[in-house]
Amino acid sequence: MADLYALDLAFDLVEATPDAVLAELRHRMAPGGILASRGPAARIGGMLVGEFAPATRPGWALTARQEVHEEELPDLEDLLLLLAPYIRRPGPVGRIRHYEHESPDLLVLREGRVVQVALDPR
Repeated sequence: MADLYALDLAFDLVEATPDAVLAELRHRMAPGGILASRGPAARIGGMLVGEFAPATRPGWALTARQEVHEEELPDLEDLLLLLAPYIRRPGPVGRIRHYEHESPDLLVLREGRVVQVALDPR
């Protein structure tokens, strides 16, 4: 069994997001970064994407769909910890699912942190 996860993120960052945080996000979306893959997914089906651009209202919009290996999960946690204070509003920001499971866990912004909430107890 491979330790591979389907990751989906979609949220806005506020206009006041520091340049250093935006630079780190851009770095994570560049080749070799955790949000860098593009094209057909190897195991989870569909396409791997990552887009980051100015939002329609002041701030930034991020959408990403990636295959993440278990050893990359600490990098993902670090990135979400960095971004959490600048996510526009509390609530769902994405989901993560082991590629062999049917149900994802939600990634939810609560009290300034992104937490993983299981939808289906395993």
